Amino acid sequence: MKKPFWEESYSSINAKSFGGSASDEIIDLMKLLPAGARVLDLGCGDGRNAIPLAESGFDVTAVDISEAGIAKINTLTRGRGLCIQAVVADMGSYRIQDRYDLIVAHGCLHLLERTQWKRIVKNMQEHTLPGGYNAVTVFTESVPASHDMVDFFVGLFHEEELFTVYSHWDLMLRKSYTFRDEHPGGIRHTHAANKIVACRKEAR
Repeated sequence: MKKPFWEESYSSINAKSFGGSASDEIIDLMKLLPAGARVLDLGCGDGRNAIPLAESGFDVTAVDISEAGIAKINTLTRGRGLCIQAVVADMGSYRIQDRYDLIVAHGCLHLLERTQWKRIVKNMQEHTLPGGYNAVTVFTESVPASHDMVDFFVGLFHEEELFTVYSHWDLMLRKSYTFRDEHPGGIRHTHAANKIVACRKEAR
């Protein structure tokens, strides 16, 4: 199977992938997390969210299957004194061991088979501290995968399925939307996405 287009941007230290800066909801969460909070970024890519979180003083573990993405994070953070551990691992078989104040899975779960992401989401929820957060963005089947992505988008969510998966948490953000983008080679298309920021309820 060919490599996904984002691997090219991961291989260039100067290239920005997926907008380059942290997602708006991650920026908002930085204001809510306690000092020194522990953060896990699954499917972190080349550190779009992980690096800004570490720059804000949080203890970040960043995980991705892409060796190029993890190498780029290590290069960009080397010698800066940031508390960030970047790990090459297949999210499909990754087992979360510690407990976190925030777990991020931005635009990656639909790259896994449905049985895999269901296990991972359960694992995420179990390893989030009470009062902690999950920030998750997924693509849904409301818009079929484009011909260049159909081999990668193997676990598209049903529309609003993500909201149901987190129905027992407090949803601080619940968003369903579509957006257009362009892949290398001038391939233009539309994605449908669901996004949540969910807070694990405090034990009573």
